[in-house]
Amino acid sequence: MEEFYTYVKATIFKLIGFTCIVTAILLLGGWWQYISGWCIGSGLNIIYFFMLSSRSVRALKLPPARAAAFIRGGAVFRLFFICLAVIVIAQFPSISLGAVLAGILSYRVLIFADALTARLKR
Repeated sequence: MEEFYTYVKATIFKLIGFTCIVTAILLLGGWWQYISGWCIGSGLNIIYFFMLSSRSVRALKLPPARAAAFIRGGAVFRLFFICLAVIVIAQFPSISLGAVLAGILSYRVLIFADALTARLKR
């Protein structure tokens, strides 16, 4: 269990670091119009990951059948949360929807980078 907590902390720090690095690149590149969308999307991504991790820890304490239902219910809630947030954000024309979606999907980039570095280390 301690390994899981270490993984969650490391991943959240990586997500925050990745968000800051891309924000700095956008700032230095003069792409001001994308910074708010990127930060909002990355923030949603971090919240999503935290909700997923929290639900996973609580599911470990349940019997297998209830844990599966608990995880499925959490998946629906998380998906609903992201969709609702994107719908609300889409109402603001000054926020780039593409940058929001890129921020939301930044976890996938992090997973790919982790897998690539683990493969190269072998």
